[in-house]
Amino acid sequence: MKWIIVIILAIVLQQFLPWWSVALAGFIYGFIIQQSTRKAFINGFFGIFMFWGSVAGYVYYVNNGLLANLLADFMYVPSGILMVLLTGITGGITGGLASLSGKYLREISHLQIYPLEEK
Repeated sequence: MKWIIVIILAIVLQQFLPWWSVALAGFIYGFIIQQSTRKAFINGFFGIFMFWGSVAGYVYYVNNGLLANLLADFMYVPSGILMVLLTGITGGITGGLASLSGKYLREISHLQIYPLEEK
């Protein structure tokens, strides 16, 4: 459930910064919360996947799939729903790798942040 922190960070940062702020949210999450490499990637991936996937799904629902179907045709993807899924996966990979980068920076900088350690 720590991936909810990534979603909250992404929502706050997206109010002030462009689309790439989801990577910054994942990076901050990976840097602050001490966890294993696998969990850092999975939480960063799942948090941004859920965030971007739900936003893309909402846009798909609101305009009856018009934009997603146009993008799917443009990118030779079979359907608009698959385009929504690919949007979530792309964001998830971005968030996962950013979270992993934050975790590795924390390791090489030897910082000790105790209150948010994983048990």
